[in-house]
Amino acid sequence: GTTAGFTVNPVNPPGTSDLTIGNMGAAAPGGYSIDVVGISVTSTHTVTVGLDVFSAAPGAPSLVAPADGATDVPLLPTLDEMRIEHRVWGPCEPNSVSRYAADVAKALCFLATSRIDLVHVNHVDYWRPAPLLAAHMLRIPIVTHFHIVATRAVPYLKYSSLIVANSEFTASHSVQTRIPCRVVYNFVDLGRYDRGCDVRAEMGVEANQVVVSFVGQVREAKGIESFIRLAHRLRGRGARFLIAGECRDAERFEGSYTQARLMSEIGDNEEIRYIGYRNDIENLYRSTDILVMPSRWDEPFGLINIEAGAAGKPIVATRVGGIPEIIRHGENGFLVDRDDIDSMAEYTARLIDDPALREEMGRAGRRIVEEDFDNTPVRELEHLYEQLIDNRGRLAKGA
Repeated sequence: GTTAGFTVNPVNPPGTSDLTIGNMGAAAPGGYSIDVVGISVTSTHTVTVGLDVFSAAPGAPSLVAPADGATDVPLLPTLDEMRIEHRVWGPCEPNSVSRYAADVAKALCFLATSRIDLVHVNHVDYWRPAPLLAAHMLRIPIVTHFHIVATRAVPYLKYSSLIVANSEFTASHSVQTRIPCRVVYNFVDLGRYDRGCDVRAEMGVEANQVVVSFVGQVREAKGIESFIRLAHRLRGRGARFLIAGECRDAERFEGSYTQARLMSEIGDNEEIRYIGYRNDIENLYRSTDILVMPSRWDEPFGLINIEAGAAGKPIVATRVGGIPEIIRHGENGFLVDRDDIDSMAEYTARLIDDPALREEMGRAGRRIVEEDFDNTPVRELEHLYEQLIDNRGRLAKGA
């Protein structure tokens, strides 16, 4: 037997998709080969981590990337380097009944000839249902992954054997169905953050200054205004406040900050620095003393929180969405209510003034991530895969 996952993402324009993951080779003797998982395939790095983790299992992992061509998949050169089998799935956007029928036939052929045992859909708002109909016709188990709260059940959700949610919050606030649902948290690559380098000098920060960082999309929903207000409130305490993320056109991306707007709100406060988008995030975390995640919307999970833990850094975050499932107030960070600048400033100031507290919370954060957000989620999903395949699309009792 083999396994594969067909993942689609509604963020992508018609004619493209995220990627499909799976093992198209022969199974290892004595069982199925469950080698590859894409818990969050919107990040190339996360995909390669998942592939690397599952490569430790029997069998050779493979990946299928649906796109118009190889140039649309920046992941492919990395897969070549890792020597992981992969293929590109061409455009599949039906615009007629005949085209849709052809797409279903193509998917049937691929799933059957590749001996696919399981299909993993990486979102609920499917662009292309043809492969799901094909999987259903072949009685192949389908796993649908909720990375955000699903407010409606799309027609082909009914074909799913299992729904996987990235947090208890996402599971409980999504549309309720009769389909079994299990929570599998996102994971983080600890090794990446262990390899981080101190780049304070590059960013113009002195060694004795405490660095407080905001990492993420520079937009209203992420609470960038709250972070700037926090920095103004704590001005003169010897800290430096870094903003790492991409400014975008607010007319195209609702709620986004342009760089002009951001700099206007920063004003003449030289303790706040906008450093733009960074792809060396591990270096930024290594150079940071305190993370602040002041999100105003209900984060389904909040990846920044486990990244902070992986880097051994305390975090001050809002008590929204799935964040309280990661941050234990007073242990690996502090939780504050949405838009509560007073509490945010109080806890951030405590951490600025107390290096021992920062160290203690950082160690606790690392321990929690090692226990719950390293390989554990991958193994949990692997176990669910095995149950579905062994029981023809049904979970065993107690699974």
